[in-house]
Amino acid sequence: FGSSSGLEPDCRPCSPQSRSPTMALKAASMPLGGLSAAGTGARGGGALVQPLSRSLAGPLATPQRMWQRQQQQGTRSTWAAVGSVAAFCTAGSSSAAACKEKRPKRITVYYGDLPFWRAECVRMSLFIGGVAFEDKRDQKRDELKAEGKLAFGATPVMEVDGKMLSQTQAMAAFAGRLSGLYPGDDAWLAAKVDEAINGCTDITTTIGGTMRLPADDKVKAREALIAPEGRLTMHLGGLERLISENGHPGFVVGSSITVADLAIWRLVGWVSSGVIDGIPMDYVAKTFPQIEGLCEQVDAHPKVQEWKAKYEKFYGKK
Repeated sequence: FGSSSGLEPDCRPCSPQSRSPTMALKAASMPLGGLSAAGTGARGGGALVQPLSRSLAGPLATPQRMWQRQQQQGTRSTWAAVGSVAAFCTAGSSSAAACKEKRPKRITVYYGDLPFWRAECVRMSLFIGGVAFEDKRDQKRDELKAEGKLAFGATPVMEVDGKMLSQTQAMAAFAGRLSGLYPGDDAWLAAKVDEAINGCTDITTTIGGTMRLPADDKVKAREALIAPEGRLTMHLGGLERLISENGHPGFVVGSSITVADLAIWRLVGWVSSGVIDGIPMDYVAKTFPQIEGLCEQVDAHPKVQEWKAKYEKFYGKK
């Protein structure tokens, strides 16, 4: 949430019913492949998420599908989906090992034990990509600040081989590059992912502006936001347009999941959870079909289902 966002009062964990009942897309439509977390272990109050012991360069890395993305300045870019991990790479790279970023030795994500989208899209991107990280959920913000880890005074933050990284868009892009869920070789597609994530930030800021209003004024202010000409409707309409313009229903860019899709999915989970008085649980589902379709696609992803089962207290039973 961040120390200056003013969101804490209303940001209770979402109920198991926070997603729309239309989340019925079969997971079989998005093949799991061979990538999954090998196990977890407690260390320093956080969960150490382990990658597969088998190398991505091995048999599991054989692409299930590759197709041409576009012609740009004479260089062909291709989207390769490998099992449950998607990686943007240059033409001729036929394995995930050829296009994944060099991975740090140690990554720690610091945030509270909540599924808020700012941290969750980072955590889940690393998890889906099989990137080992320590999920530190119990360290107080004051402690992190005293240790010099909060450059902007807010969480979430990442520690990467002893160096700190903050700001949601920067962390999401970094995690996405490591996990193969960010189009690092295509400047335009990378910018569209960033655009979507920054759109999520705009939505959070707009809702956050109502959090400290007197109780009697909150509902009225939020009803104005969700009106046809309201500011929240405008922001969500921007995300709706990005998805529509992509040409592949259910994704911000390309035809496979990216960190931007994870961010939108989790943001909508919060907005539609019923914990924000004045915003109906079905507001997004009834008003923005492209966003709802994206949420269905993300929710059906096998690794997302695995993550939800791991944190059942937030997401409920399948």
